[in-house]
Amino acid sequence: MSALATLWFVSLSIAGAALLIMFGLLIGRLVLGITGRAREAERRRLVPLLLGARQGELDRRVPGELLAQLSLELIHLVRGSDRERFVSTATRMGVPARLRHHLGSGSPRVRLAAAEALSEFADERSTERLRAALDDRSPDVRLSAALALASAGKAPPARELVDRLRIGTEENSLLTVSLFREIAKARPEEVKALILDETVPAGAKAAAIESLSASGDYALVPVIATLAATAEAADPALPRYLAALGAFGHPAAQPAVKRGLASPEWEVRAAAAEAAGRIGLQDLAPWLKEMLGDDQWWVRFRAAEALARLGPDCARLLREAAEQGAEPARSAGILTLLERGLA
Repeated sequence: MSALATLWFVSLSIAGAALLIMFGLLIGRLVLGITGRAREAERRRLVPLLLGARQGELDRRVPGELLAQLSLELIHLVRGSDRERFVSTATRMGVPARLRHHLGSGSPRVRLAAAEALSEFADERSTERLRAALDDRSPDVRLSAALALASAGKAPPARELVDRLRIGTEENSLLTVSLFREIAKARPEEVKALILDETVPAGAKAAAIESLSASGDYALVPVIATLAATAEAADPALPRYLAALGAFGHPAAQPAVKRGLASPEWEVRAAAAEAAGRIGLQDLAPWLKEMLGDDQWWVRFRAAEALARLGPDCARLLREAAEQGAEPARSAGILTLLERGLA
C-alpha cells in the first residue's frame, strides 16, 4: 500500500471515529433529555400526593432516590401545620418504610439522602434503622445517620459516636462540630467529657471544643488553654483550640495565645493573632505589631485586624506601621486602616 493510500485510509478512519463519537453524544443528550423530563413529570405527580392535596398511592416503581430527595425538599420548605400534615401524609403513604429500605440497600448516594430524610420521622423503626446505619460502610452515611439521630434527640452517647464514626482519626469533617453541638443541647456533660478524656483523639477533642465555644462555660477555658499550651506546633488541632479560646473571649487564655504567636507554623500564628484580637489581649500588641512583617499574608492580615480591634492605643501602632514601617508591614497597615475606616 502506497503512502498516499495509507494516509487516505487513516483520514477516513479518523473521520469515521469522529462521526461515531458525535452520534454517541447526540444520543446521550437525547436520552438525558427524555429521562430529565420524565423525572420532572414524576416530581410534579408526587408533590400533591405527598402534600395531601389529593388521595393516591405511591407507585412501587418510584425511584427511592427521587422519593428521598423530594421528601427532604418538602420537609425543609413547609412549616407549622402544613409541615405536620406533610409528615403525617408521607408516613401514611409509606415514605418512612421506603426510606428505611433504601437506607439499607441503596447506593451510597441513595443511603445518604434516605438518612437525611429519616431524621424528620420520629417513629421507633426509623430510629432503629438510623442506629444500624452508624455502622454503614460509607463514612458519609454514618455521619448523616448520626446527625439525623442527634437532631431528633436520640443520638447514642457522644463517646460511643467517636468510636463508631472514628471521629478524629478517619472522620474529620467539620460536620462533627454540628453533631456535637446538637448533642450538647440536651447532654452537654457528654461533650465536655470528651475534652477531658485522654483516650479521645485530638481531632475529636477539637470538634467538641468548637461545639461548646459559644456556650459561655468559662470553666472549659483552662482545660482548652492547657491543650493548646501542650500541643505540638504541627498538631492540626492547635489552630482549632486557639480559635475556640478566641470565641470564649476569656483573658485566662493569654499564655496559650502568646505561645501561639511565636509558633513556626503559620496557621497557628494566624489563629493566635485572631484570638488575641477577639479576647482583647492588649498586652500582646507589641508581638502583633512585629507580625505585620510576617512572610505569610494571612498572618499579617490577622495581626493587623487584631490591632485594629484592640482599641485606639493599639490602632496607633498600626498607623505607625502604615506611615513608617517597611514592607510588607506598611501595606498590611494601610490596607487594614482603609478597610476599617481608620485612615
